[in-house]
Amino acid sequence: MKFGDLRFAGAALLTALLFFEPVVLRAGTPDGGAKKALTESQRARHILSRLTFGGRAADFEKIRRIGVKAYVDEQLNPETIDDSALDKRLARLPTLTLSTPLLAAQYNPPKPKPTPSPAPTPSPSPSPTPADTPKPAPTPTPKPPPPPKNPQMVVNELQRAKLLRAVYSERQLDEVLVDFWENHFSIYAGKDADRWLLTSFDRDAIRPYAFGRFRDLLGAVAHSPAMLFYLDNWQSRAERVYPATKDKPERKTGGINENYARELMELHTLGVDGGYTQRDVQEVARCLTGWTIRKPNEEGLFMFDPQMHDNGEKIVLGQKIPAGGGIADGEKVLDILAKHPSTAKFIATKLARRFLGDDPPAAVVNQAAQVFLKTDGSIRETLRSIVTSAAFLSPAVYQAKIRSPFEFAAAALRITDAETDGGNPVLGGIAKMGQPLFGHLTPEGFTEKSRDWLAPGALLERLNFAVALAANQLKGTTIDARKLLGDADFARPAEVSEKLAALILRNELSPASKAEFDKIAGGAAGAANDPTNRNRPPLYVTELLALALGAPEFQRR
Repeated sequence: MKFGDLRFAGAALLTALLFFEPVVLRAGTPDGGAKKALTESQRARHILSRLTFGGRAADFEKIRRIGVKAYVDEQLNPETIDDSALDKRLARLPTLTLSTPLLAAQYNPPKPKPTPSPAPTPSPSPSPTPADTPKPAPTPTPKPPPPPKNPQMVVNELQRAKLLRAVYSERQLDEVLVDFWENHFSIYAGKDADRWLLTSFDRDAIRPYAFGRFRDLLGAVAHSPAMLFYLDNWQSRAERVYPATKDKPERKTGGINENYARELMELHTLGVDGGYTQRDVQEVARCLTGWTIRKPNEEGLFMFDPQMHDNGEKIVLGQKIPAGGGIADGEKVLDILAKHPSTAKFIATKLARRFLGDDPPAAVVNQAAQVFLKTDGSIRETLRSIVTSAAFLSPAVYQAKIRSPFEFAAAALRITDAETDGGNPVLGGIAKMGQPLFGHLTPEGFTEKSRDWLAPGALLERLNFAVALAANQLKGTTIDARKLLGDADFARPAEVSEKLAALILRNELSPASKAEFDKIAGGAAGAANDPTNRNRPPLYVTELLALALGAPEFQRR
């Protein structure tokens, strides 16, 4: 089946594109009517759209069976959830479990040293050799070392793992939170050694601490070679001045790099309005001198080098850090920042923006910030205060967020029960929509504001992705429409249309979307199976599926 065969892909989807923005940002009911209390079905849809990468039919059934509160409690305690089925999928990606030194050795081998010229072969002896004297065995030629593996494979497998986890993990809230923190502590995978340092960042710095104490997470990130390399702290050293001598002029070596210190306060903890000064940036940078990496391109492990450290006294946010503290200077900085009220407010605001809405109510943010301070920075309890607040289930925030490209792709794969290897066709589609995984060049990460995802070109790429997915045109990814639609009779297009609208859009369609569904179903009267493949559903089924996935209603969460 070719893309051009999808007769609705032009006019219908471009029409949807035109009414997308005004509809998609309207809070409350899809038709803009009065904001009534959420129905039981809407409550389930809202919970699944915020705490997961999109609900599947089985997830809706689970909430119906155990209730909203029990489902939220379960997701807030991911360690109690069996995820062994996902583990089997991830086992196909061998780089995920390799240490950084092994990754560097296998995917960034050192350049071979020049081979010395062989010694000249001595001239043969002129004396005759008896006929029965055995000839010396030839020297075996050494086997050449195996060719280096493709260094792009490390990042590619990390990207695939991120997608597979989003689609198949039962610990959905854990994966949503990991995605949040990896964007909060954003690192660009395209910066040299970070190609193989990022695997450890994801595995060792983010995942173990996503629900824990913020101070522990902050410390793990600060010790991560990936972050130290990305923001250049590994090269930051105290300046040393060597006085002039009789033979040499005065010399200076070293130099402090402020990049990490600045982003640590502006992006990771206090926020841009958090009350710090340029002097604080300089003092924090001094405290973090010597936090470096042992051979980034070979070993890639954290180390503290006292020879690089500024041993003088520092004052950070009004607190004195005595001279001679060594590595403890940096730890003291992390303690100060993690407990600061501005950090509590900043983290609470970002979490509320991700899980509640672009402009979260001040009361919810303030309450979450207080919980953060009272619980020693417990991420679990801070998040609990947000997702159990009255505002979380209010009609004002229902379907008021736009899915990011990554969220959209994962949701589409989940709702269709797609089988995917997470390969390049899907990853490339996400990148075309504007969100290459681990691909944000600057450290602020991708936006959490919905309107920023509504550029016309990016929306068109979403529609293209929906068409390609529905038509099984993404290599390594398939949808079984017959299995998805169960006992629906393909000879009854109206029945199929209703079932898809219920499954994917929960029967919440705008008049414009309903008209497009009716047009396709109405034009498919008497449709039959594809005569070349009895197992392939009629073309109109693919059209309806693509329309549902590309509809404005499916872009919301």
